[in-house]
Amino acid sequence: MRSNVITLALGAAGVALLAACGSSTSPYGAGGGGGGGGGGGGGGGGHTTSLTVGNNFFSPTPDTVTAGATVTWTWSASSNPHTVNWDTGPGALPSNSGASQTSGTYQATLTTVGTYTYHCAVHGAAMSGTLVVK
Repeated sequence: MRSNVITLALGAAGVALLAACGSSTSPYGAGGGGGGGGGGGGGGGGHTTSLTVGNNFFSPTPDTVTAGATVTWTWSASSNPHTVNWDTGPGALPSNSGASQTSGTYQATLTTVGTYTYHCAVHGAAMSGTLVVK
């Protein structure tokens, strides 16, 4: 009985820690602040922020991260082919994600403060996103 109580307490603590990270994988945007279905998700130096690549959407967008944060895009299980292609940013842009893919991940570390925009090469402006680096 006592080991069940300890396991339950540790599990609850783990959930609380994950919730404190502030990232979202919901296609409807979640996290702190912001209007219009997104915001939150801020990372810290060396912290990872997660974004979802779904059927014709990136989520959350816009998102705010701390300079030096690693941003990870994860393709959802039922995703059509998509890419992450950089459009604008204040400094040198990271490499694009490459050929369109239906699964897996892509990571970029953004070190220069400013606003970055990106899109899916398959869907163009209809599937685009924004990251604000602070």
